Amino acid sequence: LMRSELVALPDGRWEATDYLDNDGITDTALPIKVALEVSGDRLILDFAGTAPVTAGPVNIALPTAVATAYVAIKHIFPDLPANAGVMRPIDVRVPAGSLLSAEFPAPVGGYTETILRMIDVIFSAVAQAAPDRVVANAYGTINALSIAGKRANGQPWVMFSFFGGGHGGSPVSDGLNHGNAPISTATIPPMEILEAAYPVMFRQWALRPDSAGPGAHRGGLGAIYEIEVLEESAEAFLFGERGRFAPQGVVDGAPGAMNNFRYEQSDGWHQPPLASKMLGIKLSKGQAVRLETPGGGGYGAARDRAPEAVARDVALGYLTSEAATEAYGSEWQEVTP
Repeated sequence: LMRSELVALPDGRWEATDYLDNDGITDTALPIKVALEVSGDRLILDFAGTAPVTAGPVNIALPTAVATAYVAIKHIFPDLPANAGVMRPIDVRVPAGSLLSAEFPAPVGGYTETILRMIDVIFSAVAQAAPDRVVANAYGTINALSIAGKRANGQPWVMFSFFGGGHGGSPVSDGLNHGNAPISTATIPPMEILEAAYPVMFRQWALRPDSAGPGAHRGGLGAIYEIEVLEESAEAFLFGERGRFAPQGVVDGAPGAMNNFRYEQSDGWHQPPLASKMLGIKLSKGQAVRLETPGGGGYGAARDRAPEAVARDVALGYLTSEAATEAYGSEWQEVTP
């Protein structure tokens, strides 16, 4: 079955590159590259040129990299069964010493961010060969956020959670707004559960306007979360991505908005020096952290989006009128959503 799917693809070689913001220690962008080669009923995914093993925890082990390639393949060929035979015609080549083939004692705690980027580059490469089979990049980060402290009675508390964002536009529809990461069955904890369990209050939990990547089928919207501390003090950390490299569109679709994290101090709001990662954020009672998560990339050229769809997005508050006109022109103003 897998071989029959591959034979239906055109023979050729296509390349894609994307980047991790940094490893959380050194502020250097980390390329993840893939060359997709189809020849008859064989497929090669070659990750030569990917960044070397890092000191920060964005590395993954080779079995994880191969499993991630399988996840991407399963999305691209959704009718195939989930079994080992699917991978027999596929050669996943990962260079030794790269951050995709880390060995002990390299740190791997931030593996989710890297496997999401692997899937993104595979989709971007396949989009050049078979655009009808892929979606644009999803928001690409789980934004692992921890806020911890002690209650008035001395009892320690730790709130650790992850957050959603926009999924990529597809050949047939806009991307999902505020979706879960497309790599597991885990779901975003409800705000009410988090507020009941921990001394925090959500000032805001909302869709993020103007975050969707423009396209014939736009990406999904990211979200805004603003979380205030209710105890006297707390400490926070964030391990995220997409603070410097936006989720990419495909087939001439535009990128979604980048991740934006800020934290409140006595002198106002601040941003992490590493954009998407920071340890040791000291918070006092009444201070907050704010996450504005990425939107999904767009599918197809923005000029091909129906003006009625643009007008509907403006009416729903998904787009401001200024952003709509900049991305899609002014024709939407002449129609009824």
